[in-house]
Order: sequence, then C-alpha cells, then structure tokens
Amino acid sequence: MCWARACGWTGTPSRLWGVTPPWFTGLDVDNVYDVAIPIGCEPVFHNDRSWLTARSTWWLRLLGRLPRGTTLQQAEARLNSLAPEINRATLPTSWDPRDQKEYLAHTFALRPAGTGFSETRDLYKTALYTLMAVVGMVLLIACANIANLMLARGAARQREISIRLAIGAGRRRLIRQLLTESLLLAGLGAAGGLLFARWGSGVLVRFFSTQRNPLELDISPDWAVLGFTSAAAVVTGLLFGLAPAFRATRVAPNSVLKENARGAVTGGTRFRLGKALVAVQVALSLVLLVAAGLFLSTFRNLLAKGTGFRADNILIAQVDTLEKVPKERRVALYQELLERFRALPGVASACGAAITPVSGMAWNNYIYPQDYQAKSRRDAVVWFNRVSPGYFHTVQTPILMGRDFNASDTMSATKAIIIDESTARRFFGRTSPIGKTIGIDSEGKPTVRETYQVVGLVRDAVYQSTREKDSRTVYLALAQENDLWRSFYFLLRASGAPSGLPPSVRGALAGVNPGLSLEFRLFDSIVGESLLQERTVALLSSFFGGLALVLAMIGLYGVNAYSVARRQAEIGIRLALGASRASVVWLVLRDVALVLAAGIVVGLAGVLAAGRLVESLLYGLKPADPAMLAGCSALLAASAVFAAWLPARRAARLDPVTALREE
Repeated sequence: MCWARACGWTGTPSRLWGVTPPWFTGLDVDNVYDVAIPIGCEPVFHNDRSWLTARSTWWLRLLGRLPRGTTLQQAEARLNSLAPEINRATLPTSWDPRDQKEYLAHTFALRPAGTGFSETRDLYKTALYTLMAVVGMVLLIACANIANLMLARGAARQREISIRLAIGAGRRRLIRQLLTESLLLAGLGAAGGLLFARWGSGVLVRFFSTQRNPLELDISPDWAVLGFTSAAAVVTGLLFGLAPAFRATRVAPNSVLKENARGAVTGGTRFRLGKALVAVQVALSLVLLVAAGLFLSTFRNLLAKGTGFRADNILIAQVDTLEKVPKERRVALYQELLERFRALPGVASACGAAITPVSGMAWNNYIYPQDYQAKSRRDAVVWFNRVSPGYFHTVQTPILMGRDFNASDTMSATKAIIIDESTARRFFGRTSPIGKTIGIDSEGKPTVRETYQVVGLVRDAVYQSTREKDSRTVYLALAQENDLWRSFYFLLRASGAPSGLPPSVRGALAGVNPGLSLEFRLFDSIVGESLLQERTVALLSSFFGGLALVLAMIGLYGVNAYSVARRQAEIGIRLALGASRASVVWLVLRDVALVLAAGIVVGLAGVLAAGRLVESLLYGLKPADPAMLAGCSALLAASAVFAAWLPARRAARLDPVTALREE
C-alpha cells in the first residue's frame, strides 16, 4: 500500500500496481503526469461531487484499438449504430426534456490516436499554421534573393564561361559546376537552419507555456524532420540554381568575346528574370507586412479594449479543502478565512470568488428572467460566478445601480443576484432591472426552480476571453449557498507589491486549518496568459514581416546595383550627350517603379485571397482593412525607393569619360 497524492487529492491509500517508463506521457503529448488512478475510483476522491455524474464536467477521453482489418470509418459507422442505445443508457435523468432530446441525438466521431491529445494543438492550431505559412513565404523571398544573386553572378561570369565553352568545355559540365555551387549554398543554409530551429523550437515552447500549464514537449529533430529539411534544401538548390545555370551557359561565345559586347549583351532590356523575382519578393513582403500589421493591431485592440476590472496588484490565493471539510461547513470556513485575510498588513481589500475571470474555468446555466420569453433554450444561457461582499470593490468593477452583496444576504433572506450590463440589455431592455426576479433551476434538481431578486447592476467584465463581445454574467452571493465547491479563490488587493503577501496568507490559513491546500497566482499574469496567442503571433509575424522587408530591400538594391553596373556605358553616353543627373536617377527609378507597382498589385491580390484564412485570429478589424493596406503599401514603397535610390545616385555621379574608357 502507498499514500497517493496527485491533482490535489491526498489522504487516500492506494496500492501501487506498476511503473511506466519515464518517456511515457499517456494520451496527452504536451503534458506529463506523476500518478494514474482508475477512472472507477474517481468518486472516492470527489465523494460529494463526483465528475462521473456532473452535468457540465466534460473530461473523459476514450481510446480503443481497432481489430485487425477494420478501418476507422467502419468502426465509426458501427459505433454510431450503437449510439442511440448508448445514449439512452447514459441519459442524465436530471436534464430537462429539450436537453435530453439533444443528448439522444449525439453521434460519435473517431480520429487516429497517433498524434495523441493536445489542448495546445487544438488551441493554437490556426495560429501555428499561419506562422508556418509566414515562414514559407520568408523562405520563398530568401530563395528569390539567392536566385537573383546566382543570376547576377552568372551574368558577371559570362566572359569566363564563354572562354571555357570556346576551348571545349561541355555545357552540361558547366551547368553541373554551377548547380554544385547552388547546392552547397542550400546545404549550408539548411545546416544553419537546423541549428536555428533547435533554438527557436525551445523559444516557441516557452512562449506557449504558462504557469498553470507548462508544456513538456520533445523538440529534438527526428529522421522525418531531417529528411524533410534535406529534401527541401536539395529542391531549393535545384529550383533556384537551375535557371541561372541554364541562362549563364546559353549565350554564344562569339557574342560575348566581341569587343564592347558587354554593353550590347546586357543593355536595359536584359535581366528581366531578375526583375520578375524582385516583383515576387515585393508581393510576398507586402502580404507579410499586412499580416504583421493586422496581428499587431489585434493585440493592440485587445489591450485597449479593457477587461472591466483591474488585475494589477491582486494576489489570488486558491484554497482547496481536499474533501476534509464537509460542504455544509465550507461557507463558514471561507468567510472566516476572508476576515483573516482582510486583516493582514499590506492587504487593501479582499474578496472571495468561485471562479476567477479568464482563468479557463467556466460555469453557465439557464435563467428565466421576469417577463421575458426566450426564443430558444440557448437564448437564456448566461455565465455564473459566486462571490463574497466586496468583490466588485476589490477588482474595481463599477456598480452602476443598486447595491453590492452584504451581511444581510443569508440563507434565510431573499436570494439576491447581481447582473451585468449585457444581461440587463438582453433580458430587461431599457427598463431598470433592480427589483426584477430571475428564476434559476436548482443544480441537479430540474423540478426545483429558485427565484432570485436583482439587487445590483455592474459594468460588463470579461469572463472567459478578452475577445468577448457579450459577457452576460450574473453573480450570486457566497453566503446563500450550502453546497459550495471544495476549491475557492481569494483575491487580495495589495497596498504595495503583492509578492510579499504569501507568507502572511499561509500563516493566516494555518491559524484556521493547517491541512488545507494553498496555491498562489498573480491576477495580472492570468490576464496576460489569456493574450498569449495574440502576443506570440504578433511578435513572430512582426519579426518575419521585418525580415521579409529587409530581404526585399536587399534584393531590390542588388538588382539595381547590378543593372547600373552593366549599363555603365549607356549611362556614360547619356551624360556625355548632355543628359541631366536627375534624368539618370529617374531612368533607374522608373524601372524600380514598374517592378514595385507589379509587386504591390500582386501582393494586394494575395492579401485579399488569404485574408479569410486568418480572419478568426483578428479582433476589431477586417483582413482587407483599407488603412492597413494603404499604410503597408506606402511603407514598402518608401523602403523600395530608398533601396533603389542608392544605386541611382551612384549612376548619376558617374564620370562619362571614365565610364566610356572602361568600356
């Protein structure tokens, strides 16, 4: 026998039946566990509120091995043929007829278990796919840059290659040499990328890890990753090295070896492929810039939106009775603890709550407001919380009408309820809700409907997510419940830094019941973690957007610098014949303007096409936001003009005599 302690459960003797390998994580691939218990033993640990019979507790995950020769589709069809019988056998008797009808209509959906369960994957799937697409576009921009460099290098080596061809070198051999150089560059880049990926994967896991849910993922590259990276490097080297190699070896040796052929072969109409690649870079860069702008604006909008409460300087102390305190004594226990916490030095105010906002916990139920006819069953669903007097003062959510809970709200008094603005607008319109009544089904007793009187109206505050547009939250009094949960939260607003409160809170708890479990968190860290996805996507998309802009500028600068160098004789003649230096600058920038315009047009089309894919990640704006499109286009155009202006200025400062002598 041994004493098991896991997930906050303690004091229950359990027999140890086995030990798993250290690498075994069970079905959850992003979390590990220490102790596993049989599902049938769950009521032993939750003796007064078992999860097996709880109406709104969804926690079971089922795993099965298919018989040999049976497909997933066949198993799903067989299971769904049994679904009506299974649903009837497990139908919750406490549900009302409409909910029971929906339950009986449920079917089963099977999926392969090879990837396991992952809340992180389900939560961040869209964001991670978006970031993967962003990385892919940055790769394309980098490849286009390399292709441009290879084109320029091949054009610069045309005289050398022509001599090699003239003295008998085979064209295939020269192509192999150029491709070898391209593959070498790709291989070196892939090796460097693997090292960066090793570091970046750890950083990404730390980004998505939270204090409550630390991720434990094996991020070491496997053979599949190495194989994919090697294949990508080879394909990249071939695709973006083949065209420059063919182009460099295609010119006839006699044309290149003629005197002054350099100017004839590489005039202003040449190097069109390089300009096309630059236009592609501009288009992809615009897509990434717009994406970065949209995600940054989303993050800014959520920060500016407000939560309806102030989370700064609040320490959250979670007290768990661990089934040691009978449920009928928990209200008195929590009230005694609250009084002790309020008396601690450094505590400006304190309150208790069954749920803390944006913590991942939720509690909803149907309500029956006075004089309101619900359009459907779901039309009357609201979020619930049970709080102590002083809750709204502590979190600084304004009370707009009526009063807060007080000592008169006891079990013998009329049951009181406080609602938020969204609930009042939904069910009472423009009339004052104070004094109105709301019916609520008793938990586990659908035939018993209790009546609550609205005593207060408070400002809307987010409940589950900062993205909420309609909170619809109601608050019940702590003292008017004799079946409280075994776990309760105390919010302590500190007069200074809350980090110094835990020792005194532990001392106060030990003075009441030293056997209770206690856990601390900062309220503002919980709110910050609720914006984790938006913050990470905004940060990484901005990084890749900035990188794409730099790469596009480098590509544009390189193409124009090479073009100016190849047109040196032409520019020298123009200057010698009296062309102004401003006209030379415009001559260079005109080509840039055409490339830039083509790239922006294609980029805007790409933004409009891809906007629907990321719309679910945005808040407060649309993918085709005109201001965002115009701003990013202007930024890209200004950067491109700056990158092209440097070679243009160098061309305008050429000495005609020197340029013609070199030719």
